[in-house]
Amino acid sequence: MKTAAARFSALSASRSTVLENARTASRVTIPGLIPLEGQNEHYTPTQPYQSVGADGVRSLSARLLMTLFPTNVGFFRLNVDAAVAQFTGEEKNAVDVQLAQFAQSANNLLDDRRARAVLAEVLRHLVIAGNVLLHIPLKDTPRIYRLDQYVVKRDSRGVPTLIIARESIHVSNLSVETRTAVGLTLDPDKQDQTVDVYTVIEKRGENHAQYQEINGKRVPGSESETPIEKSGWLALRWLAIPANDYGRSHVTEYIGDLLALEELNESMIAYTAISSDIKFFVQPNSVIDLDVVVGSERGSFHTGDAGDITVLSLDKQADFVIAERLASAIEARVAKAFLIQQFRNAERVTAEEIRMSSEELENTLGGTYSVLSAELQYAVATRYLYIAEREKLIPSLPAGIKPKVVTGLAALGAAAEVNRVRTWASDVMGLLGQAEFIAKVDTTALMNKLGVEHGVTDLQSLLKSPEQIEAEQQQAMMAQATQAAAPGFMDAAMKAASQDPNQGTE
Repeated sequence: MKTAAARFSALSASRSTVLENARTASRVTIPGLIPLEGQNEHYTPTQPYQSVGADGVRSLSARLLMTLFPTNVGFFRLNVDAAVAQFTGEEKNAVDVQLAQFAQSANNLLDDRRARAVLAEVLRHLVIAGNVLLHIPLKDTPRIYRLDQYVVKRDSRGVPTLIIARESIHVSNLSVETRTAVGLTLDPDKQDQTVDVYTVIEKRGENHAQYQEINGKRVPGSESETPIEKSGWLALRWLAIPANDYGRSHVTEYIGDLLALEELNESMIAYTAISSDIKFFVQPNSVIDLDVVVGSERGSFHTGDAGDITVLSLDKQADFVIAERLASAIEARVAKAFLIQQFRNAERVTAEEIRMSSEELENTLGGTYSVLSAELQYAVATRYLYIAEREKLIPSLPAGIKPKVVTGLAALGAAAEVNRVRTWASDVMGLLGQAEFIAKVDTTALMNKLGVEHGVTDLQSLLKSPEQIEAEQQQAMMAQATQAAAPGFMDAAMKAASQDPNQGTE
């Protein structure tokens, strides 16, 4: 059987083109994110001549982070399969409250382990390289592996069947037992001695089997198995390509514009530097004493013909304007592609314009959201629920209870549905009038519909129950009847009070 190192080397060949594209994309956006072969943390990468790529990556990844994993709001909720759910209204409310607490416990784990910062880095790698490996351990903070640090093999459905991650660690960080088992000797004179550790994750039936190798030998105690759906190893893609082991990045789709902008900016910077270097030319037979002129004070007078001294001019301003206009056009295209919002130049830009622009831009990422929802959001939710179960924070959930992602692609659909319902209600109310609208439309159902689509938690506690509404209506009717009878009682009381107390007595 081949060693993990040999298998890693064999699979690296199919990754070479994707890795080269990722390095090119990194060069014009965030240099060093995907380093070149042989580079380490001490290498200072060459900076690009433009910052549009970096701004675009930062803008898009930040928007995605807030959309997929918003702060203070759970990105998923737990749903009971309709086929197994047999609850009364009160039972369902109690179950929903309990499930919401379980989901919140898993969300709290994500925040407690500082996973949000790692997820931000994951999204940056996906935007630039299109691929990244995320490891969510049972303990501690998640970590990522760059595209050059792992290889992956997928089946026809895109499910990873083999993942091999490689990392370099210091030999001194290994335990004595591990060093002995893999045949390593610690040299006291080489404190920076490192060794490659290979982590192999293979699909075995419905489980992911994991083990580690050093020097071609398996590390004792590194073996483990986890159900695939709850695995902590996520080989993520930006854009899934059928029959391909790796995905395509957002930057790669616009690499032509970014490379052209890089060349244009480099040329314009060079032109500006040359233009700023002033060169004076003097007629050979001029009577002007150059030493006197150079050493004279400002505003002094001299004898001679001013035409004998000229300044070198490139006369390339028209060409420079063409390059500048082309660069501006490319910048606008790149800004639009990376969701860097640019509103019309006016004193007042309405909130509706901003909302419509944001919705239009986010809808362009619908395909990306679908991939991230399945491969990232759902997998992260399932993993943290599994960790919460193992740590006894929540009970073991039955098979009929599944997480449902409510942000990202789901939020786009919910927002569209809210707009449709709101527009319909406005049109019907304008046609029938408010009184007839309330009489013909189930307003409670309408409020429930809007609340669910908005993702309002514990909705039932905000709405009055039918019994409460009926009791309040009866109370109002009694108060109205009492108020209607009040004038008669007051007249009788006043009449009784005005009578002579001695009247009718002898």
